[in-house]
Amino acid sequence: MYPCAPSRWRLLLLCAALTTLTGCVSVHRPVASNAATAAQASSASTAADALVPVEAGSYRVNAGDTLVSIAKSFGRAPAAVARWNKMSTTDAVSAGLVLRVAPPESAAPKSVPVPTAKPAANAKLSPTPAPAQAEASRFKWPVPGPITAKFFTGRSKGVELGGRVGEQVKAAEDGRVVYAGARIKPYGRLIVIKHDGHFVTAYGNIRKLLVEEGTVVTQGQSIAEMGADANGSGSLKFEVRKDGKPVDPSVYLPKRPG
Repeated sequence: MYPCAPSRWRLLLLCAALTTLTGCVSVHRPVASNAATAAQASSASTAADALVPVEAGSYRVNAGDTLVSIAKSFGRAPAAVARWNKMSTTDAVSAGLVLRVAPPESAAPKSVPVPTAKPAANAKLSPTPAPAQAEASRFKWPVPGPITAKFFTGRSKGVELGGRVGEQVKAAEDGRVVYAGARIKPYGRLIVIKHDGHFVTAYGNIRKLLVEEGTVVTQGQSIAEMGADANGSGSLKFEVRKDGKPVDPSVYLPKRPG
């Protein structure tokens, strides 16, 4: 029988045993799944895209939209919108996708350039019209009456138009009714029409609604009857909003007295 190992050998054997045990232990660290990482990246990308404005004639898809509902919102045939985007009318669209909702330039008839004479060296050149001036005839006046209260930046959100109580109020442009009701007290009965990704028009102080939410309307279509102001005279509150901000309606309408 061998004698017991010295104390230092027992200590060395114990250290070797502990080293073997700890070497077999592995530490597992949680790793984010590829699916979760992709979902977070997709969400961040969608949020970033929502901050980037789309060009005129295009529309960014919102949750719940379909190609057919988008086409109807802009008064377009679903088949035409599908063709412009190289899609089928039954194809699904995802939130954040930008679709063309107006004919591409290549589809519009091309004009033949006509040579013009160069202006004389001392001739005065007319200034290039501002973008707002170029859109002066975009909308039509909803009623023919005079302007009884003008637009002032920071003090008002639109104009007030006079007329007869019960007079027909017309849609200023093609679009879809996104609100029709009397839940916003300062406006009484109110109609809001969305025209595209930039413009909406609002018609307040209505006596009778002739359309409901979701109705697709055309320019000049009767949408309501004019109500009365505090003095009993016919009055219509009319607003134009561009990218969510009130703008002077007269800038986007034909010039008229009043």
